Amino acid sequence: MARFAAKPGLLVLLTGLATTIAVAGLILFEPDFAASTREAAIDAVSQAIPAPVESQVLAVDIDETSVKALGNWPWPRSQLAQLIGRIAAGKPAAVALDFVLNGRCGTADPGNAELAAALAMAPATIGFVLSGQPDLPPAVSPVALRQPVALPDLWHSAGAELPCPEFMAVAGLSTVSLAGDGRASVRTVPAIAGVGQDLYPGLATDVLRLAAEAGSIIVTGLGDPVLSAGDLVAHMDSSGGLRLHASRPSAWAARTITAADALTAPPERFAGKIVFIGSSLPQLGGLRPTAASPLTPSLQIHADIASSMLAGHLPWRPAIAGAVEAVALLLAALLAILAVLRLPPMAAAAVTLALAGLLCAMAVIAYRNFDLAFDPLLPPLGLLATGIASGLSQYSAARAAAAAIRLSFEQRLPPAIVARLVKAGAGLKLEGEERVVTALFTDIEDFTAMTAAAGPRELIRMLDGYFEGITRIVIKSGGMIDKIVGDAVHAFFNMPLDLPGHQAKALACAEAIVAFADDYRNRPDVKCHGFGRTRIGIETGPVVTGDVGVFGKIDYTAYGNTVNLAARLQEANKQTGTTILAGPGLKASCPEGWILEPHGSFDVRGRGPMEIFVPRRAAKD
Repeated sequence: MARFAAKPGLLVLLTGLATTIAVAGLILFEPDFAASTREAAIDAVSQAIPAPVESQVLAVDIDETSVKALGNWPWPRSQLAQLIGRIAAGKPAAVALDFVLNGRCGTADPGNAELAAALAMAPATIGFVLSGQPDLPPAVSPVALRQPVALPDLWHSAGAELPCPEFMAVAGLSTVSLAGDGRASVRTVPAIAGVGQDLYPGLATDVLRLAAEAGSIIVTGLGDPVLSAGDLVAHMDSSGGLRLHASRPSAWAARTITAADALTAPPERFAGKIVFIGSSLPQLGGLRPTAASPLTPSLQIHADIASSMLAGHLPWRPAIAGAVEAVALLLAALLAILAVLRLPPMAAAAVTLALAGLLCAMAVIAYRNFDLAFDPLLPPLGLLATGIASGLSQYSAARAAAAAIRLSFEQRLPPAIVARLVKAGAGLKLEGEERVVTALFTDIEDFTAMTAAAGPRELIRMLDGYFEGITRIVIKSGGMIDKIVGDAVHAFFNMPLDLPGHQAKALACAEAIVAFADDYRNRPDVKCHGFGRTRIGIETGPVVTGDVGVFGKIDYTAYGNTVNLAARLQEANKQTGTTILAGPGLKASCPEGWILEPHGSFDVRGRGPMEIFVPRRAAKD
């Protein structure tokens, strides 16, 4: 059977692997394409898992209520000094300002000295914005590198938009810049950034350093650099950023106090807190899209980074994440391909869907339990594509096998058997099998003389009609036409599929062939050419069946003494004057309703003397 339609296993395997490798190539070598789907999927996972909310983190929001109560922004520096002084009086762990205190520097604003004094009351860091301006921070950076280290591709600028010098003199300096991805959504926050030749921390990173009373932020590591501030440790991504696990708007209220309320709150409200001061006012341009909301205040973004670091659950994507995803996809794809090859279509589809679900679930578990940001979408989609491609390849191979079976057998077997062969497909063992069959051989008496007397057209016309009749009878009887050689027909019963009662059906077929042949040769247009009578040899016994041939010329046939004896019995009719002769094998398994009368002993060529028989139907009682 494998020769009628080549086994589809190799084709299915190659098709599935090609699809898998194509998707793995996208994961490994097309990061921009993969990132667009991956990050959206990781966003969905992050929002299904609540972000850490640390009670130590407090956000002071200069919101709409505050400006209505205290006046439009920017406030006088003396008023801002009152707010920071109130907070500092409560002895917070550290204070971070999510805006740039520039303009009106020195004596331009009489409140600057008051504000500088308030900032000096507590550990504080104030923001600057990366820009193309040539201004460079004068302060000494708290970022230190520990070997071995390979810095990632940091966000770098030639200069910065800086706070007033009097404020930089009393507070730390950190960047409040936020970079969006290709869709402007904020997914990472700078842990460190380059300004000129120096490195400076991000706002959340620096305020945690101050809260931990750490003198420096240490960066070390190759491949996946690690940032540490005191006991706090976080993995940076390829741009030197910290991955944001954005909290939902419903969580903001629990850690947020309005600036107006902060001015009247008891100082104890801020004791030991890490306080971020910023604004949610749309007109200040601090609203950015995140996975949690399209209008997330930058104040809440920095607070989320601090909360995640304090909780020790800051997600990160290792440098080898793409390779891990590709390997996981490949292993799952091999299982899916194996399912396509070994299981029925619906079962294979179920296995493929389950494997895709497993890949997705593993990514979710890795994010939730291990803070690893693996792609929960593209590998499962790649696996589904592999399953579909393998299934289509299997289906195509099955269609080709069915077509090959029909082409080979539809003119040699009954339609019902052909249908069973097509349904069984490659599951049939037709490559080499021993079966008990009944072989039936025919030939035409005095065929050589007839060919000399009849013209070519008449000869072919007569043979076409003759073989058409015999073929129809054999197929109707459940037999298989093995081949037509010259004037002879070779037929087998009980192959390639089991045919119950094949001996009786073969005998009835032989009887019908003789009746047809006698009628056919007596037709006027045939009789005039001396068309001879048909002689038949028939025998039952074991044979070896299988596909034989090379270079596309394949034939399903049978071999063995039973086949040879049927051919010899057909020839023996010449000497015995009989029409149908049967051998001892058929006699031994003579079916009910038939009698095989002995016709003496005959020296069968190649077999020696043996008893031969003439079949006839038994008389009905």
